[in-house]
Amino acid sequence: MALTASVVEQMAAWCADSDAIADIRAKARSEYFGYDEPGEIHYMEGASDVTSRERRFLGWFMLTFKMSDGRRPAELAAAAILSGSELASVIDSIKGVRHVLAMVAMVNPGRGLILKLEDEEFAVENRPLSRLFNRDDAICAHIIPAGRRGWLVGPGWLSWPIGIRPGMQAMLKKFQLSPIELERFLQQRKDFSKDSPKVEQPRDSSLKAAVGRMTKAAKAEGRQNMVMTQTQWKKLVTPYISSSQINEFIKELIKRVGAVESVEAANKWIGLAMNIWNNTPQPDRGGKSPNEINREYDIQPGG
Repeated sequence: MALTASVVEQMAAWCADSDAIADIRAKARSEYFGYDEPGEIHYMEGASDVTSRERRFLGWFMLTFKMSDGRRPAELAAAAILSGSELASVIDSIKGVRHVLAMVAMVNPGRGLILKLEDEEFAVENRPLSRLFNRDDAICAHIIPAGRRGWLVGPGWLSWPIGIRPGMQAMLKKFQLSPIELERFLQQRKDFSKDSPKVEQPRDSSLKAAVGRMTKAAKAEGRQNMVMTQTQWKKLVTPYISSSQINEFIKELIKRVGAVESVEAANKWIGLAMNIWNNTPQPDRGGKSPNEINREYDIQPGG
């Protein structure tokens, strides 16, 4: 028997309420929420209500947390409610669980989502999610293989709260968070958030200013491949901007930046580069930059 959404919820209920693992669950809760860790907690918008926090904990506890014997609580739950070949099949599914930050590549109305993580795709069966997500949204979730059904979503899925810029999809595997890392990020503790680079969205009005901003940031972090003159940046950007290949430009940028420690840090460099993009003259638009063209549209007749 292939795993079903109904069985997933039965296992979740057992993991949440069973007296047999009450002590283990209590210790796991402390680990997950970091009760003994320093710093005030200020949850990000949409992540603070009790129900969503409990569902995230439950998803991690039943599907990722491992007991001293190496089993996950979901395996105990499956053994409590199933038997025989059904149990063996579900255990195999539990062992194949993934926790992913993935993009929504397609919405199947009334059925579910197609998720994409670089070169991988996951057909997720979940009718409610098909009404809540749109293409190019991002989701964090435990996904469980379910045979011909594709994949099922475990408790505690989350709509990713930070925009993922064009081109980031091609390197998303570098920024996968474990469920506990995700929870610390959502908690926005002072000790955690101080290490997270603030994403800057610069809006300069000239190529000179945009390149100057990039140069200052690149020199401060020793990223010499990002230190170029206006002429060099113009030569780099123009072929991409003329063909509207923004994703290819982002890929080129990421290669030049090199290794980064987080999605936020990558977004900072992408923001700086898009600031240059938006101030680079376009040969096929009379030498006007995207910013100049946008400003023209903002001027009202007679204004």
